[in-house]
Amino acid sequence: MKREARVVIVGGGVAGCSLLYHLAELGLTDAVLVEKNELTSGSTWHAAGLCTQFNASFNMMK
Repeated sequence: MKREARVVIVGGGVAGCSLLYHLAELGLTDAVLVEKNELTSGSTWHAAGLCTQFNASFNMMK
């Protein structure tokens, strides 16, 4: 594991993984993502039933 990086992202949920992806798309190669368990298995995953981008109800999507 690297000891130094220009960017360190803590958390491998949807936000952390997305941030790492987009930084890589912009050409940043000196970034590290740190996650204590499996990727996408933390608190964001547990709240997935309430945090959706798509829902049949317009009010729920707002």
